[in-house]
Amino acid sequence: MVGSVIENYKIVSVLGEGGMGIVYKGFDLKLERFIALKILNQQALKNPQFIERFKREAKNQAKLNHTNIVPVYGFTEYNGLLGIVMEYVAGETLERLIARKGRLELQESVNILRQVLEGAAYAHSKGFVHRDLKPSNIIISQEGVAKIMDFGISKSVNEVRGITKTGTKLGTVLYMSPEQIKAQEPTLQSDIYSLGITFYEMLSGKTPFEAPTDFHIMEGHLKKNPIKITSQFDYIPPVVDTILSKALSKSTARRYHSCEEFLADINSIPLTPYKAKKTKKITEHKKFDFTSEDFLRKLKNYSLIAFIIFAFATLFFYVYQSVSEFWIVKYHNSSKLIDNGGDSYRSNPSYLTRSSWKSITCPVTTDLNSVTFLNDSVGFACGTNSTILKSVDGGNKWEVIPVGDSAVSFYDIKFFNSNSGIIAGEKGTILLTEDGGKTWHKVTTDVYESLFGIYILPNSNTGFIAGGSGIILKSTNTGNTWQRVLSPSRNLLYSIAFAGSTLGYAVGWNGELLKTTNQGNSWAMTNRLSDSYFRDISFADKDIGIIVGGGGEIYRTDDGGSDWEKISAQTISGLYSVSFLDNKNGIILGSKGEIFITDDAGKSWKASASGKFGALTHLSVLPSNKIVIVGSNGTILMSQ
Repeated sequence: MVGSVIENYKIVSVLGEGGMGIVYKGFDLKLERFIALKILNQQALKNPQFIERFKREAKNQAKLNHTNIVPVYGFTEYNGLLGIVMEYVAGETLERLIARKGRLELQESVNILRQVLEGAAYAHSKGFVHRDLKPSNIIISQEGVAKIMDFGISKSVNEVRGITKTGTKLGTVLYMSPEQIKAQEPTLQSDIYSLGITFYEMLSGKTPFEAPTDFHIMEGHLKKNPIKITSQFDYIPPVVDTILSKALSKSTARRYHSCEEFLADINSIPLTPYKAKKTKKITEHKKFDFTSEDFLRKLKNYSLIAFIIFAFATLFFYVYQSVSEFWIVKYHNSSKLIDNGGDSYRSNPSYLTRSSWKSITCPVTTDLNSVTFLNDSVGFACGTNSTILKSVDGGNKWEVIPVGDSAVSFYDIKFFNSNSGIIAGEKGTILLTEDGGKTWHKVTTDVYESLFGIYILPNSNTGFIAGGSGIILKSTNTGNTWQRVLSPSRNLLYSIAFAGSTLGYAVGWNGELLKTTNQGNSWAMTNRLSDSYFRDISFADKDIGIIVGGGGEIYRTDDGGSDWEKISAQTISGLYSVSFLDNKNGIILGSKGEIFITDDAGKSWKASASGKFGALTHLSVLPSNKIVIVGSNGTILMSQ
């Protein structure tokens, strides 16, 4: 799976594996951020009812919005695989933290448990019971924030196996509540019991009922009391034993009735180490003689040390000022930088509240990925959730055209002529219109990969589409039928552009640059220019072309692509789109609201303000030279 692309997610590495399936670290190629993708095991997918139940649970879980719960972004279905897309949290699970340290100190344990209880309390208030809380389902970020994973998912997965019907037990046996062992319906108090076990493990390094067999572990949950923590560690205050006794009560009537109640007692724990009082030995200290030669000698030494510290501090300050300025310049010009999403509006040179661009009211808040105009009046835009917009007044007003499945995202829209146009999107989706955009219908293909960039040869019926797994499609009949053409790439390809009728290039992931010299009938790999990704390519004429991509990378050619020179843009943001207005003037759009302008055929680029902080994805130049830009969250801008 590593290296493959599932819809718009590129699999980077394996994060972990459990009973539910495998968790991968992925990169969202559309939003340019890392995600966690949990692919469920095949056993769970044999029941069609489960798939619908899982989707429902995933949708419900996506509504949970709390600092201490890992958010769910959505789910994905791909070639028989079913997965859930979640926030990627850089850090380690509580299970690994305990294994690494052996056990945690009281203050650290309490701090983690507080956060987990707050997240669980919020989920319980929304009607969610986790059913499988344990250290491996709690992740600690690099900033020390504890987050619960898989709220609601375990419920779906376990239900498909008929657990509550057959009597098979829910959860993981070491953390399982007595009522779960008895095959009774879990409640929020079952989560509280599991968190009591987790608290015990944090403090002692082991769970309270560890035994060689599952039977003996379950016997412990049902019949035994845990060994008191204070008998193992005398620095822990006795109130901890009282709290654990209530959290781990066999009877739900005597157990904490809510996470808030549990949390209130946790907050009462004194975090100063508990120690028995000891008799202190009083010793007589030698009286300091302020008139002694020893004092004068020490005073001189202290004065000298203070002077040296002051001198070094002063020197450090001036060196820091000089070096920091040097590194800021070097940072923005580095060829090795890749945009990791950390560049914020505070350091973004293109973000200003005032702008020369007019903001247009959009009827949707979904991300818009492409825009095109047929003339000075009629234009179309497309985006996520099957969004298609239409304007008949030059882009000042837009209306929604309802079409297709709301689960599909559209990535590009182009027209062959005033009547025939196409839209490309997720899952190999191609929509075709033959009446100027009034109606759209699907074109049948054997492609399931996401399709991103469309290119139409000027004044012809020939078009190309680039997509996942190195796919390049070609049509010679205004988009009615499409054929795969030979491509040496297996990586995602974002964009295609031609420098003439026969010479063309395709760009994509890992800095790949493909070339054709026979009007796109076959493609060959050229020398790789970068380790980053290339997002778009455009030619001003048969000689001058620009490639843009991740980390603010820009490459320019003035010989039709035989040679490419790297150009500085003074940014590390991802660059989404590049277009030429003529053979001198061009525009580049950035992932954080940047708009870069050139008036020297791309030799240099100057940042200007868009007035928006968000991804600007595509633009269209009207015959009147008016420019319309679209972007994330329904952004539409127009030149004034």
